Amino acid sequence: MSSEKTKYVGASFVLISILNVIALSGMFLFNCDAAGAQEVSKLGGQDYTLRVETRRVLLDVVVTDAQGNVVNNLKQDDFHIWDENVEQPIQTFDPPQAHALPKKNEILVRSTADLPKIGAAPVTLIVLDELNTSFEDMAYARNQVKRYLNAQPAILTQPTTMLAATNSHFLVVKDYTQDRAELLAALDKHFPELPWKMQHGGANTAGAFERMSMSLNSLNDMAEASRGTPGRKTVIWVGKGFPAVNLLGLDDHSTVLMQSAIKRLTASLLESRITLYTIDPASTLATVGKISSADDLEAMEIDSRNDGTPFADEINFSTLAPVTGGKAFFSRNDVDAEVATSAISGASYYTLTYEPSDNSEKNAPYRHIRIRMSKPDLKAVTRDGYYTDNEASEAKRVDNKSPQRARAEIEAEMGKAALSLLTYNGLNINLARGQGDVVKLNITAGSLQWADTDSGMSVSEITVLDVLFTSKGKVLSHGADELYAAVQGRIRNPDQRAAFAIHVPPVSGASRLRVVARDVRSGKIGTAEMTW
Repeated sequence: MSSEKTKYVGASFVLISILNVIALSGMFLFNCDAAGAQEVSKLGGQDYTLRVETRRVLLDVVVTDAQGNVVNNLKQDDFHIWDENVEQPIQTFDPPQAHALPKKNEILVRSTADLPKIGAAPVTLIVLDELNTSFEDMAYARNQVKRYLNAQPAILTQPTTMLAATNSHFLVVKDYTQDRAELLAALDKHFPELPWKMQHGGANTAGAFERMSMSLNSLNDMAEASRGTPGRKTVIWVGKGFPAVNLLGLDDHSTVLMQSAIKRLTASLLESRITLYTIDPASTLATVGKISSADDLEAMEIDSRNDGTPFADEINFSTLAPVTGGKAFFSRNDVDAEVATSAISGASYYTLTYEPSDNSEKNAPYRHIRIRMSKPDLKAVTRDGYYTDNEASEAKRVDNKSPQRARAEIEAEMGKAALSLLTYNGLNINLARGQGDVVKLNITAGSLQWADTDSGMSVSEITVLDVLFTSKGKVLSHGADELYAAVQGRIRNPDQRAAFAIHVPPVSGASRLRVVARDVRSGKIGTAEMTW
């Protein structure tokens, strides 16, 4: 018994280690000062003041009628928000029409770089979970996703990307596009991996914790990579998801670590406006014995919504869906219809904001949100709640991080972005070759966070990591720096560019340069690439 518990706890530390430090904390060594990588209190001997805006709770809300049809013609007065059982006045209200694409009769998006063209319109991310799903079920799911795509118009109404979580990587099967044919062609070329990690790791084993870690990291990658896209992101995760973890079997310290990791992920998903829909692609209902009727299925879906504090006793993949305002579908054989339902919900939503009238956090580290409609036959679905500022901050302060540990996590975060196949758009970056070994970074001013100095200047600060790769993806060299931009007065045009420059010495065999820039104050990350 003792040895089993030790193994179980040890596996949990494997998970937290991967979540917090990723595989790169010792690979890329930064030359900038550790304290400066987090916050700088002076620049050139001048104090500055950081501008902080009032924080509001933002809700994306989908409303359906008694038949399950989406309702898009409601007014602000039709909605009533309760935060911890206290009704809150609605500050702002946007109907679904406010999120529409600028044009519907032509393709605007063929890559992540085109997303600024659609403003705050929603996007869709379809994830094929080849890590946690049997080969047979994944093959069936691929056919269902293909069936869904074939039923869509040639020009998709939402820019869509297709990703795959595999045994070794989080792959981009196809970058964002509105071209249905491009997605279908990419899906045909992508062959699912055999889920050997699932086959060699049962519940409560190190293998199971590793798959959980990889799945959570994939979700976090999507959240961090898409922070620069202002609209709602609908993530449709087609697959079983990681196995549930019973926290009651862990020691207190391991429980705190794991809950902190899941809180941080949840905060990242909500901050990026990601709504998660999970779909179990099992081809027949018989694969889950306790579902024998439609009533059983509905009961299981209702149970996936947590009316208490999420992840208090168990970390379950399906629980992530309602926490973000989405839904978990269990073991149905109409995956194509579920994908369509999720995509429609992702596009047809109202956006409401409010400022909590009671900010007390003593009895509510997780604050519950409920929406009631003036018309009783209507149903509103949004996220279950949110972690309070103190609770979220505590999740980031686990073990009272030293500056060295905080620096290591920043290094790991940026190193992970450097090796990722996703384009991070938290910062809007363009690259251009300069004289000699100089590479110019032009970053949209509106994506940076600026501070005021006592001399009337506005200052932004970024940490930069540059990596040269071979044509086969091998890292040849890397460098890091801390850079500043300053302008007189305040930024009046958010579309203007802040100019930075880095030096990238030539290396034999290099074919690709990837640059990662992180705003020191906001933590937003942007990436850009160029041939070398």
